[in-house]
Amino acid sequence: MTDVDHSQARAEAILGELAELGLMLARDLAAQARACEEPADTERLVTAFNKTSRAVRLTLALEARLRRDRARDAREETQARRRVEAENHKAALDRAVEQGRDAPPSPAERHKARVAGLLNRLIWNESEGDQEDYEVLRDDLFARLDEASLCEGFLETPVVALAQAIGSDMGLAGELALTLGEAAGTVAAKPLQLAEADTG
Repeated sequence: MTDVDHSQARAEAILGELAELGLMLARDLAAQARACEEPADTERLVTAFNKTSRAVRLTLALEARLRRDRARDAREETQARRRVEAENHKAALDRAVEQGRDAPPSPAERHKARVAGLLNRLIWNESEGDQEDYEVLRDDLFARLDEASLCEGFLETPVVALAQAIGSDMGLAGELALTLGEAAGTVAAKPLQLAEADTG
Protein backbone atom coordinates (compact mmCIF):
# COMPACT_ATOMS: atom_id res chain seq x y z
CA MET A 1 0.00 0.00 0.00
CA THR A 2 1.40 3.38 -1.02
CA ASP A 3 1.51 6.43 1.28
CA VAL A 4 -1.38 7.93 -0.70
CA ASP A 5 -3.47 4.75 -0.36
CA HIS A 6 -2.70 4.62 3.37
CA SER A 7 -3.70 8.27 3.83
CA GLN A 8 -6.94 7.77 1.91
CA ALA A 9 -7.80 4.63 3.86
CA ARG A 10 -7.10 6.42 7.16
CA ALA A 11 -9.25 9.39 6.09
CA GLU A 12 -12.11 7.04 5.20
CA ALA A 13 -11.79 5.28 8.56
CA ILE A 14 -11.86 8.59 10.44
CA LEU A 15 -14.88 9.79 8.46
CA GLY A 16 -16.65 6.51 9.17
CA GLU A 17 -16.01 6.89 12.89
CA LEU A 18 -17.19 10.53 12.83
CA ALA A 19 -20.37 9.48 11.06
CA GLU A 20 -21.04 6.82 13.71
CA LEU A 21 -20.43 9.27 16.57
CA GLY A 22 -22.59 11.89 14.88
CA LEU A 23 -25.38 9.36 14.42
CA MET A 24 -25.24 8.36 18.10
CA LEU A 25 -25.34 12.02 19.13
CA ALA A 26 -28.26 12.72 16.79
CA ARG A 27 -30.19 9.80 18.32
CA ASP A 28 -29.53 11.13 21.83
CA LEU A 29 -30.64 14.63 20.85
CA ALA A 30 -33.81 13.27 19.21
CA ALA A 31 -34.66 11.27 22.32
CA GLN A 32 -34.04 14.30 24.56
CA ALA A 33 -36.14 16.54 22.32
CA ARG A 34 -39.07 14.10 22.47
CA ALA A 35 -38.85 13.86 26.26
CA CYS A 36 -38.43 17.60 26.83
CA GLU A 37 -41.38 19.52 28.27
CA GLU A 38 -40.04 23.09 28.00
CA PRO A 39 -40.64 24.61 24.51
CA ALA A 40 -37.40 26.61 24.64
CA ASP A 41 -35.36 23.54 25.52
CA THR A 42 -37.16 21.52 22.85
CA GLU A 43 -36.35 24.17 20.23
CA ARG A 44 -32.69 24.21 21.31
CA LEU A 45 -32.46 20.41 21.11
CA VAL A 46 -34.20 20.28 17.72
CA THR A 47 -31.75 22.90 16.39
CA ALA A 48 -28.82 20.87 17.72
CA PHE A 49 -30.30 17.71 16.19
CA ASN A 50 -30.68 19.40 12.79
CA LYS A 51 -27.07 20.61 12.85
CA THR A 52 -25.78 17.19 13.94
CA SER A 53 -27.79 15.27 11.36
CA ARG A 54 -26.61 17.68 8.66
CA ALA A 55 -23.01 17.08 9.75
CA VAL A 56 -23.61 13.32 9.53
CA ARG A 57 -25.03 13.66 6.02
CA LEU A 58 -22.05 15.75 4.91
CA THR A 59 -19.63 13.28 6.47
CA LEU A 60 -21.26 10.38 4.65
CA ALA A 61 -21.20 12.32 1.38
CA LEU A 62 -17.48 13.08 1.81
CA GLU A 63 -16.75 9.44 2.67
CA ALA A 64 -18.60 8.31 -0.47
CA ARG A 65 -16.67 10.83 -2.58
CA LEU A 66 -13.35 9.53 -1.24
CA ARG A 67 -14.39 5.97 -2.11
CA ARG A 68 -15.34 7.06 -5.64
CA ASP A 69 -12.02 8.88 -6.00
CA ARG A 70 -10.11 5.76 -4.93
CA ALA A 71 -12.07 3.61 -7.36
CA ARG A 72 -11.45 6.11 -10.17
CA ASP A 73 -7.72 6.25 -9.40
CA ALA A 74 -7.56 2.44 -9.42
CA ARG A 75 -9.38 2.32 -12.78
CA GLU A 76 -7.06 4.93 -14.27
CA GLU A 77 -4.00 3.06 -13.00
CA THR A 78 -5.31 -0.19 -14.51
CA GLN A 79 -6.09 1.52 -17.81
CA ALA A 80 -2.61 3.09 -17.91
CA ARG A 81 -0.99 -0.27 -17.23
CA ARG A 82 -3.09 -1.89 -19.96
CA ARG A 83 -2.13 0.86 -22.41
CA VAL A 84 1.55 0.19 -21.70
CA GLU A 85 1.00 -3.56 -22.07
CA ALA A 86 -0.87 -3.03 -25.34
CA GLU A 87 1.89 -0.77 -26.66
CA ASN A 88 4.55 -3.31 -25.66
CA HIS A 89 2.56 -6.11 -27.28
CA LYS A 90 2.11 -4.10 -30.48
CA ALA A 91 5.83 -3.38 -30.55
CA ALA A 92 6.54 -7.10 -30.11
CA LEU A 93 4.09 -7.89 -32.93
CA ASP A 94 5.79 -5.38 -35.21
CA ARG A 95 9.22 -6.85 -34.42
CA ALA A 96 7.93 -10.38 -35.05
CA VAL A 97 6.44 -9.38 -38.42
CA GLU A 98 9.66 -7.64 -39.42
CA GLN A 99 11.70 -10.72 -38.50
CA GLY A 100 9.25 -13.18 -40.06
CA ARG A 101 8.45 -14.85 -36.72
CA ASP A 102 5.14 -15.83 -35.15
CA ALA A 103 3.65 -13.06 -33.01
CA PRO A 104 3.95 -13.55 -29.23
CA PRO A 105 0.68 -14.04 -27.35
CA SER A 106 -0.87 -11.06 -25.58
CA PRO A 107 -1.04 -10.97 -21.74
CA ALA A 108 -4.76 -11.85 -21.95
CA GLU A 109 -4.05 -14.80 -24.25
CA ARG A 110 -1.35 -16.08 -21.87
CA HIS A 111 -3.76 -15.71 -18.93
CA LYS A 112 -6.49 -17.61 -20.77
CA ALA A 113 -4.05 -20.35 -21.77
CA ARG A 114 -2.99 -20.88 -18.15
CA VAL A 115 -6.64 -21.16 -17.04
CA ALA A 116 -7.37 -23.60 -19.86
CA GLY A 117 -4.30 -25.63 -18.84
CA LEU A 118 -5.62 -25.98 -15.29
CA LEU A 119 -9.06 -27.07 -16.48
CA ASN A 120 -7.91 -29.40 -19.27
CA ARG A 121 -7.74 -32.55 -17.08
CA LEU A 122 -11.18 -31.88 -15.59
CA ILE A 123 -12.64 -31.44 -19.08
CA TRP A 124 -11.05 -34.70 -20.23
CA ASN A 125 -12.44 -36.51 -17.18
CA GLU A 126 -15.89 -34.99 -17.77
CA SER A 127 -15.85 -36.18 -21.39
CA GLU A 128 -14.91 -39.69 -20.16
CA GLY A 129 -12.33 -39.97 -22.89
CA ASP A 130 -14.75 -39.23 -25.74
CA GLN A 131 -12.87 -36.95 -28.18
CA GLU A 132 -16.03 -35.33 -29.57
CA ASP A 133 -17.39 -34.53 -26.09
CA TYR A 134 -13.97 -33.22 -25.14
CA GLU A 135 -13.92 -30.83 -28.12
CA VAL A 136 -17.42 -29.57 -27.24
CA LEU A 137 -16.32 -28.86 -23.66
CA ARG A 138 -13.11 -27.19 -24.87
CA ASP A 139 -15.14 -24.92 -27.17
CA ASP A 140 -17.41 -24.06 -24.22
CA LEU A 141 -14.37 -23.31 -22.06
CA PHE A 142 -12.78 -21.02 -24.64
CA ALA A 143 -16.09 -19.19 -25.18
CA ARG A 144 -16.29 -18.58 -21.43
CA LEU A 145 -12.67 -17.44 -21.32
CA ASP A 146 -13.32 -14.99 -24.17
CA GLU A 147 -16.28 -13.59 -22.19
CA ALA A 148 -14.23 -13.41 -18.98
CA SER A 149 -11.35 -11.61 -20.70
CA LEU A 150 -13.72 -8.72 -21.46
CA CYS A 151 -14.44 -8.21 -17.74
CA GLU A 152 -12.63 -5.45 -15.87
CA GLY A 153 -9.93 -6.96 -13.66
CA PHE A 154 -9.47 -10.12 -15.76
CA LEU A 155 -5.67 -9.91 -15.84
CA GLU A 156 -5.53 -9.07 -12.12
CA THR A 157 -7.66 -12.10 -11.14
CA PRO A 158 -5.49 -15.09 -10.19
CA VAL A 159 -5.49 -17.99 -12.66
CA VAL A 160 -6.70 -20.36 -9.94
CA ALA A 161 -9.67 -18.14 -9.08
CA LEU A 162 -10.68 -17.94 -12.74
CA ALA A 163 -10.32 -21.69 -13.19
CA GLN A 164 -12.41 -22.37 -10.09
CA ALA A 165 -15.15 -19.95 -11.16
CA ILE A 166 -15.33 -21.19 -14.75
CA GLY A 167 -15.05 -24.84 -13.73
CA SER A 168 -17.90 -24.36 -11.28
CA ASP A 169 -20.03 -22.63 -13.95
CA MET A 170 -19.38 -25.54 -16.32
CA GLY A 171 -20.27 -28.09 -13.63
CA LEU A 172 -16.86 -29.76 -13.79
CA ALA A 173 -16.13 -32.18 -10.95
CA GLY A 174 -12.72 -32.92 -9.46
CA GLU A 175 -9.80 -31.02 -7.98
CA LEU A 176 -7.51 -28.71 -9.91
CA ALA A 177 -3.92 -29.92 -10.24
CA LEU A 178 -2.08 -26.88 -8.84
CA THR A 179 1.60 -26.04 -8.83
CA LEU A 180 3.07 -24.70 -5.58
CA GLY A 181 2.91 -21.14 -6.91
CA GLU A 182 -0.70 -21.49 -7.99
CA ALA A 183 -1.70 -23.08 -4.68
CA ALA A 184 -0.15 -20.12 -2.83
CA GLY A 185 -2.16 -17.75 -5.01
CA THR A 186 -5.47 -19.21 -3.87
CA VAL A 187 -5.23 -17.29 -0.58
CA ALA A 188 -5.95 -13.96 -2.27
CA ALA A 189 -8.13 -15.41 -5.00
CA LYS A 190 -11.14 -13.21 -5.81
CA PRO A 191 -13.01 -14.52 -8.85
CA LEU A 192 -14.74 -12.20 -11.29
CA GLN A 193 -18.49 -12.10 -11.61
CA LEU A 194 -18.58 -14.04 -14.85
CA ALA A 195 -21.48 -13.67 -17.23
CA GLU A 196 -22.85 -16.95 -18.61
CA ALA A 197 -21.10 -17.59 -21.89
CA ASP A 198 -23.14 -17.68 -25.07
CA THR A 199 -21.84 -20.86 -26.65
CA GLY A 200 -24.44 -20.95 -29.38
